[in-house]
Amino acid sequence: MQRLSRTASTLVALLLMGFAAPQGPTAPQTAEAGSTIKLLALNQPPCATLSRESVVTAKLRYQLAPQEQSAEGFVVSIKFQSTNPKMTFSSTQLGRVKLTQRADTLTLRYPMAAVWNNPQLRRPLTCYFYLHRNLGNGRSTVIAQTPPIVFTECQ
Repeated sequence: MQRLSRTASTLVALLLMGFAAPQGPTAPQTAEAGSTIKLLALNQPPCATLSRESVVTAKLRYQLAPQEQSAEGFVVSIKFQSTNPKMTFSSTQLGRVKLTQRADTLTLRYPMAAVWNNPQLRRPLTCYFYLHRNLGNGRSTVIAQTPPIVFTECQ
């Protein structure tokens, strides 16, 4: 009986400490709370060296939040980190996929030749995949993005 009492006392103390402990960061938003984009597959194996002839091919899953609305529609794009740490870019309209569904999986292809000689392209090459809400007149705002994908060369 005394052993049970110690166990019960320990459990009560642990429960009380848990309730009194400061709360950590809130849980990540679920797909219902916000728009999401996730990289499922990338055709570049680890330690692959990209070249001017390379074509980055990514399989992505996206979902628009229920509250997201846009008369101009939505787009998924690939953008590369520039030498300005606050800016990403791509060249041409390649690497942009206009969305027709609120949630889906898609494949995006981007030829590295489109940005290879751009002096703003930061090395090592780093890209992001963005989910945009179109605003009209060629403008958009990012509503979700992947973590950075860094193409590093291994020795």
